[in-house]
Amino acid sequence: MVAECPRCGETLWRMRQVNISFPIACASAATLFYLFALTAPFLEIEAYGRFSLARLDTGPAQMLAHGWGLVAALVFSVTLLAPAAKLAILLLVLAGRHALPPRLLKLLFRWYAPLSPWAMIDVYLLGFLVAYTRLTGMAVVHLDTALYALIGCMLATAAADGSLDTEALWRMLDELDTHPKHHGPGEPIGCDACGLLNYAEEGEACHRCHATLRRRKENSISRSWSLVLAAALLYIPANLYPFMIVTQLAQTQGYTIMSGIVELAQNGLWPLALLVFFASITIPLLKLVLMAYILVMTQLKRTTHLLARTRAYRFIDFIGRWSMIDIFMVSILVALLRFGQFASVQANLGALCFAAVVVLTIFAVNAFDTRLMWDALEQPEQAKA
Repeated sequence: MVAECPRCGETLWRMRQVNISFPIACASAATLFYLFALTAPFLEIEAYGRFSLARLDTGPAQMLAHGWGLVAALVFSVTLLAPAAKLAILLLVLAGRHALPPRLLKLLFRWYAPLSPWAMIDVYLLGFLVAYTRLTGMAVVHLDTALYALIGCMLATAAADGSLDTEALWRMLDELDTHPKHHGPGEPIGCDACGLLNYAEEGEACHRCHATLRRRKENSISRSWSLVLAAALLYIPANLYPFMIVTQLAQTQGYTIMSGIVELAQNGLWPLALLVFFASITIPLLKLVLMAYILVMTQLKRTTHLLARTRAYRFIDFIGRWSMIDIFMVSILVALLRFGQFASVQANLGALCFAAVVVLTIFAVNAFDTRLMWDALEQPEQAKA
């Protein structure tokens, strides 16, 4: 049975029953796929009589060796650390519910939702697709077993996420907790971590997950503005400076984001060219413009288009991570093309600036509190003035 939220108009769904057998099976399969992908080779290429093999960690390692430690740390974190942490949390909460203390499980599970967008295996595979089209024009490419394991990990993780009702799981953990903290006097405050409506004072711990309760995110407007402005300043050099430097047969050429898109289009790869254009040019710019608009309208306490602004916020929150495609593409090319003057790829300043733009815009969206927009309804006279 479904209904609409009386405030924002979003669809409300009845909570499903807790069925943990299928999510456990999917999470276990995803973990096995992930562990295999770590140990097996990812891609192999042959070019100019030479052979090169890459694993998942080869790209970050090569970037670190070339002096791009920040980009290497970002790629390593979102392709290896975050997926591992996400799967570990899910398995511990589901499989260890009778062996581990409920409070520990709650402390772990409250990080599951914030961590999920940073586990970017699906985006990494799209970056591989773009890198593959470039590699086929320069070398003979052999797909190896880690690639298929990574696809299996992505599908199994998606199945686990789709079959898991987080609120039902929270309630199951509440039932396992033999010493729950009961609601006391105070005003209703929603927990940002687990979604529980608490009756407490600001600054107290959530009765369910023990996160600190805040009526609104602290300094939300100022933090979002600072991050948006920093991303806007870096967006210019990210598009002006070369994204990567390609050496082939002793000839070196720098590629900006746009020149890479043009090359894909000239080679007849229009779908990939459009994909990279939207992911690397349109989406970051759209996020900056929409976030600036949302922040201005919120500060002016306007009540117009509240529903549209809320949906726009959710849209840019969803699409932000997909801008990492080009970063992953460079990481894969750097890992494989290591043939000196015959063929090699190195990241450049544009990649560092663009990675910063992606991360800063994601942080800007997360720092904003959408409830501030709806607070204007409580002061209609001031909002219309």
